[in-house]
Amino acid sequence: MKRFVKTASLAALTVAAVALAGCGSSGGVGGDEGVEQNTSEKATITYWTWFPPEATLNAAIDAFEKANPNITVKLKTFTNEDYQKQLPLALSGDESIDVVGVQVSAMTNTVKDYLLPVSDWGADLVGGLNESMVAQTEQIASDGELYSLPMGSIGSAVMYYNAAMLDGLGIAVPKTADEWKTAVAAVEAAKPDVTPVVFSGEPYWQEEMLFTIAEQTSPGLSDDIIGGSGSWDQPALVAGLNAYKSLFDDGIVGSDVLSLQGSRPSELFASGEAAFFIDGSWQNSLLSASGRAAAGIDLEDVGAAPLPLVDGGEPAIRALAEGGLAIPANSKNVKAATAFISFLLSPAGADIWAKDLILVPSLTGYEVSEDVLETDAARAGYAAVSAVIADPTSQRNSQQDFLNKVEGNAILDVLRGTTSAEDAAAQMQSEWDSGRYPHGESGAQ
Repeated sequence: MKRFVKTASLAALTVAAVALAGCGSSGGVGGDEGVEQNTSEKATITYWTWFPPEATLNAAIDAFEKANPNITVKLKTFTNEDYQKQLPLALSGDESIDVVGVQVSAMTNTVKDYLLPVSDWGADLVGGLNESMVAQTEQIASDGELYSLPMGSIGSAVMYYNAAMLDGLGIAVPKTADEWKTAVAAVEAAKPDVTPVVFSGEPYWQEEMLFTIAEQTSPGLSDDIIGGSGSWDQPALVAGLNAYKSLFDDGIVGSDVLSLQGSRPSELFASGEAAFFIDGSWQNSLLSASGRAAAGIDLEDVGAAPLPLVDGGEPAIRALAEGGLAIPANSKNVKAATAFISFLLSPAGADIWAKDLILVPSLTGYEVSEDVLETDAARAGYAAVSAVIADPTSQRNSQQDFLNKVEGNAILDVLRGTTSAEDAAAQMQSEWDSGRYPHGESGAQ
């Protein structure tokens, strides 16, 4: 997969937000030709979403309304699963909604026919956003059109570590498997009751580990196989399986880790019973002292880093744009809706919602304030993780039926030593070719 690099400043979105706010709240930009736009001095816009948390959204809306006194925002929030049901029903029923959150991967193709293309209202905003995140959002749509602007992105796998523990033992953050092996040995010697490395042993998580490791030397491998025409039995995938297994063979990861399920890995890390915890960037709140306190986690300091290099190469991650912001085609308040979206995607808006650390913001050059990340380990970790997510090696994409029924268990068989990497790869390719698992651009999800 091509890595995208975007160097534009924050100025583009800031200027756009100010310009839109200065235009007042009337309609008249980018609306559907068949929808009469609001031309009054005031507007009330309705905003439906499932993300961010309601308290965070209310703070963002308060700040927006203070800066734009002629615009009132009415918020309606949903749970993740309920939103996937309710939004398509509302849009197809021509309900009056002006701004909607879009779950980029799960919902774009379900609701796109009821949305205005971004080119109709937000072309000036695109240049201030991370090019890779925008490209992912555009590519998800079956017609290749951009229908929403992503608030940010999530990625996996990420290595979180107990920074206070490592510092107390004089252990540097490992960047390679050899350094990781040394760190694990030091933890085991000094703290025999601590499990050095934890992550989920469930089948679904094995894909995240495999592709993160394999793409250190073969970037784009996941896109090639899951989203393209590449084969599961190609040498790069076999090498990735062997590299992943080497973590167990070399004693970096214990075989008992494969029995960990559900929330158990995070519980072990949160209680100080694990030194390294591998999960996704949605765990970034671990880096914040206030976030840990709110979750009842009594850890002094936490850092993060890309997964150490197992067999050379460069840090890798699969990432996917999320938190799309869109305008329904039947909106009568397109100008006001655009102003609100512009605010959410501006530095002022991101300062409010990004401190939850759920998404890495799409706003190019944005940095979370120091009062959110209080320590050097937290700040360096967030910066390192944000950098790889902004320039991912593949999209975070899966063929869910294949993952649950074939792939996850095939990878686990390799890790447990019951089958070879070559045989597992051949088995996966045979099932992939069986016709039972639609794949390519239309089949992965």
